[in-house]
Order: sequence, then C-alpha cells, then structure tokens
Amino acid sequence: MKSTQAATLTVIVFVTALISGSAYAMSCGGTGHTHSAQEMAEKYFSQMDANGDELVSEGEFKASAMTKFVKNFGALKPNAEGYIEKKAFLKMFVEAHSTDKPEA
Repeated sequence: MKSTQAATLTVIVFVTALISGSAYAMSCGGTGHTHSAQEMAEKYFSQMDANGDELVSEGEFKASAMTKFVKNFGALKPNAEGYIEKKAFLKMFVEAHSTDKPEA
C-alpha cells in the first residue's frame, strides 16, 4: 500500500511542478496563446524520447530535463518491459491536467 501512495504522491508532485514551473504554465510567455494539455504532453514526451521510437527508456529519461520535475522513473508508470509508452504518458498527463473536474 505504501508504494502505491508514494507513486501517487510522486505523480502529484510531477503534475504540480509542471504547472507551477512557469508563471505562464500552458502559455507562450503570457502572450495569450495557450496550448492544450495534449500539446504540452506531446512536447514533454518528445523531450524525453531521444530516439523518436515512442518509447522512453530509463536511460532516455535520466538524460532528459524531465528529471528536474520527476525524480522517480517509476512514477511515470513504465510498462512490463521497462519503457514509458507515449500513449500511456499522454493519457496520464491529459487526465491530470483536465479542466473537466467531476462534481463533488
């Protein structure tokens, strides 16, 4: 149970860091032009995916700037082979940044 809680906390910290990393999160320097969560997810994934194969290895992750935001590769939920799949990353990122929040 503790590892699930730690992973969840790590993902929350990751999302918070991405949002608060800039005063103009999801925008182009405050010019009014904004990007969707999907566009931002694509950007972050491509920064990690050095060889463009739509899979991120732990080595690619460690060599990327993403380590400034996420300290634990496992928090990005690699597959059984040890790779972060693009589709899974995009889905997780978009869901975490969705503006459609369920009613309480």
